[in-house]
Amino acid sequence: MPRKVTSLPEWMGQAVQLMVKYDLSLRQASAELGQDISIEEAEALKDRKLFKEALESARLAHYAAIGSDYRLNRDAVVGQIFKLAERLASDREDYKAADALLKLSRIKGWVGEPEHKPSLLDSLTQCDLDALRAKIKKAQEQGQQEFDLAKAIVEIKAPKLN
Repeated sequence: MPRKVTSLPEWMGQAVQLMVKYDLSLRQASAELGQDISIEEAEALKDRKLFKEALESARLAHYAAIGSDYRLNRDAVVGQIFKLAERLASDREDYKAADALLKLSRIKGWVGEPEHKPSLLDSLTQCDLDALRAKIKKAQEQGQQEFDLAKAIVEIKAPKLN
C-alpha cells in the first residue's frame, strides 16, 4: 500500500534557498532559520522526492539569476579567473595556476589566435557578389588586363553621394 504523501515543512523553501545561495547543508540552513533538526531527520528529508525537486528548482533559479545579472561580463570572469589562479599559486599548485593564467590570457586576447575583425568583405551580400561578377565579366570582355577588385568592392559598398 502506498505511503501517505506529507508535505515539506513550511520553512523548507527558505532553507533550500539558503542551501543553494550560500552552499550550506540542510542542517546548517535549518539552524539559520531557527529549526534544529537531527542528522536522521535531515537525511530523511534529503531523500524525499519533494525535497529533491525543490532543491533542483532553487538551483536552476539561482543559476538563472546569476546568468542574467548585468554585472556578469567578461571583466567579471577575468577577475574571477585571476583570483582562482592566485589561490592555486598560494596552495603551491603552480601547474594549475599557470593553466588558469593561460586561459585568462586567451580571454584577454594576449595569446592564441587573434579575434576575427570584421572587414568590408564580411558585409557583401549575394547581390553585391553578382554585381562584382558582372563588373569582372565586363572588364574581361573589354580586354582589360588588370581589374582592381578592391576598388570595385569599395564602389559597391560606398554610399552614393548623389
